[in-house]
Amino acid sequence: MNVKHLLATTLTVVFLVGCEMPRLSSTVELTEPVAKKSLPLLPSRSSMAKTYLRPDFEPMNLEQYKAAYPYLAGLDCGMEQFFDTYINVFGVTIAGMPKTPVPEMIHAAKIYAQLIDNDEDFIPDDPKIFDYHQKDPEGRNYLIVLVDTKALDNAWIAFRPGQRFWVPAQALRPGHSGVGHSRDGEMDIAVEELFHKYGKAFQGVYPKDFGLPDDEAGDTWSSTLSNAMDRARGIDRTVRPINGEWVYPENAWYTYNATSCGWGCQLDEYLWHVWATNIGYNEMLTRHPEAPKEASRPQGWCENLHSEWKPCSRQDLKEMDSAAYHLINDKDYQLPTRIPFGEYGGNRVAYHGYEINVYPDNGPHFTINRDFNPHLTLKRGNTYYFDQSLETNAGFPLRFSTSEDGAHRGGEEYQAGVVIEGVPGKRGSYVRITLANNAPDQLHLYCSGQPGMAGNNILMIED
Repeated sequence: MNVKHLLATTLTVVFLVGCEMPRLSSTVELTEPVAKKSLPLLPSRSSMAKTYLRPDFEPMNLEQYKAAYPYLAGLDCGMEQFFDTYINVFGVTIAGMPKTPVPEMIHAAKIYAQLIDNDEDFIPDDPKIFDYHQKDPEGRNYLIVLVDTKALDNAWIAFRPGQRFWVPAQALRPGHSGVGHSRDGEMDIAVEELFHKYGKAFQGVYPKDFGLPDDEAGDTWSSTLSNAMDRARGIDRTVRPINGEWVYPENAWYTYNATSCGWGCQLDEYLWHVWATNIGYNEMLTRHPEAPKEASRPQGWCENLHSEWKPCSRQDLKEMDSAAYHLINDKDYQLPTRIPFGEYGGNRVAYHGYEINVYPDNGPHFTINRDFNPHLTLKRGNTYYFDQSLETNAGFPLRFSTSEDGAHRGGEEYQAGVVIEGVPGKRGSYVRITLANNAPDQLHLYCSGQPGMAGNNILMIED
């Protein structure tokens, strides 16, 4: 199975221009008012044309989002027919279709935030890359889309009033934003697809070294990256598939075999492989997406990739592909060097999401982001979503208590700041808690329908 080819078809990157110019002076009356987000100057790296507040990852409905970000164009093109939840990260809009789990949206937003601000100091690492996201050549703002169903995906792509403003490609599909997956060794599709989007910005800002010549338009120039790729493949842009197959020399180390992926597409995939290898992401992964944990093995993902990409470790990359290695580590550029696990900012940001799963071994037990006993530390004033979308949650509603196992041991359910949405086991269901200033120092998780499911899961709470 060519899992890599599957991964190449998973993200929609969409650009927006406004059906109307942003209405800077307008206000929207909301049941729950949302403060308008101002445009403060960021420290010293602020040669940027526009600056944004550090992301807090707050999910909003469209009216709240327009009120909070009135200067964003493209929000009056009928988006409400397809998307109902929005998050902003450094000027990039993350939009989710109905029933898209909020933690998946937060996870995708935090991955992208860490690509832009890899050291997590709330200042974009590269002002030029930040500017590119605000001032795309057409003046359009970026939008990342999380899709709920194929039918709704097709409907919004075909929506004629939006076609002249939205230029669709692909979408993060259900489950492709893997909350906690990378930490568990499972390849997280969102990391790759969001890096592809980030990589496009790098290609646009630094064409000499990272640019993508338009082969189909007859471009003959080359970038440092494209020259390196030609050496890695052992063939150049003039070579075409033979009898429906790419034919590579035996000494090639980049041998992506999807014939639907031409030379330009190959360059996108090559940049991803080089970067993921350089930061140690490929090497740390133990299995491909959706593979059971029992299938884990050291460098299992590298084994899966070996038919198309030979280097596994950073040292392998340095020895096999020195041109790409030196380019990706050039100090003149600010490419991310830390793996984006989707945990950006920790408790310094206000909104967080976790994946709840139920494992049947030795009696059913809850896990949080694949961990049986994570001992999370939460912060008063912050909001936390516990996603119960996975089918294994059916019949096991998650609840909070100040005592172990809650009502099963004579305790009471803790309900302050708690919102319950949907039915466990159904897509989009969650339990949300916003911790008040007087919240207790610790809370216990438990299942209201069955005792003993949360083990030693204790939520420590701090100011």
